[in-house]
Amino acid sequence: MIARGWMSVCAGMLLVACLMGSQSKPVSPESNGERWLADFRNDDGSIPDGQNPSRDDSSALQKALDAGPGVVRIGSGNFQIHDVSISSNVELIGSGPATVLQARERQPVFKQQGQSGWRLRDLSLKGSASGDWQKRTDQGAHGLVIDGSWDYEVSGLTIEDFDGAGIQIGHTNNQAAGYAAGGVLTRITSRENHVGVRFDTRAEYITASHLHCHHNVTGMIVHAGNSNISNSNIGENIDGLVIIDHENGSHGSVTGCLINHNQRYALWANEVRNGMAITNCCFFYGTIKLEKSCGVTISSGLISASISTEGEDFNRISGNHIIPLEWQFAVSPSTICDGNYTKSGPWKP
Repeated sequence: MIARGWMSVCAGMLLVACLMGSQSKPVSPESNGERWLADFRNDDGSIPDGQNPSRDDSSALQKALDAGPGVVRIGSGNFQIHDVSISSNVELIGSGPATVLQARERQPVFKQQGQSGWRLRDLSLKGSASGDWQKRTDQGAHGLVIDGSWDYEVSGLTIEDFDGAGIQIGHTNNQAAGYAAGGVLTRITSRENHVGVRFDTRAEYITASHLHCHHNVTGMIVHAGNSNISNSNIGENIDGLVIIDHENGSHGSVTGCLINHNQRYALWANEVRNGMAITNCCFFYGTIKLEKSCGVTISSGLISASISTEGEDFNRISGNHIIPLEWQFAVSPSTICDGNYTKSGPWKP
């Protein structure tokens, strides 16, 4: 009896230990949706190891992204990728600048159409443009294309050498997103492209911050309304910030941005019809041009640039510190200039 009792106790203890041991094991990648690109194969059977940038690894990456909700990770290396789509409820994470996704010819690396809840972060996209960045032309060769999507996040990217836009965004799906959950862009460097970032027709309800658009033909283009752009550096481009209305354009905000050392226009607002609030921004060099526009307000900033306003519609430049230097000012009578000042006192153009 004693032996049987002792054996029962030992068996119970062993069962408890096994259960505890099984509970302490890490969750397998299959059960939590986390997987690595290297676990998948291309259609030709090759392994996407990042060691052969001339090989097309798009099929393997698409399989990894289509394997269900969760996280897909890419290690360091150079991968040739084109026209891949991140599925809804999937997050794709690289290994920082050491993960380089090389575009093929004029095809985008990612083409996001109609998906929601996806995430992309911590990697580099590289196009095939070569030569002097100032001679880039818009051949429609974009790096990341987003259209009809909502509730997405893009962060920690470097995007360069595209004969198009580094990031091209259009048509937020407002029927699904409502009037808030468009997308989030943050910590993005876009350089040596034709356009750094373009908010195209109906690219609405997007929050963009900590963007660094430099050495592009145009740093940033805004065609859409209802976007919030803040805390960004748009500098050393030919043109810095360009706002031209398309369908339901303008009526957004640009706040706390440094728009510095652009060669031609620091800001060009052309045919803006619905107003634009530009506050707490610093303009150094280039020209601020308001052309055939209405409701553009530039306030509470610092301006060390030329100013040119044209047309009979009303805009307002107010409460700014002006550093005149050698700049030229040609301001139309309909432009309201009040409360601006220099180190010597009130400023009038």
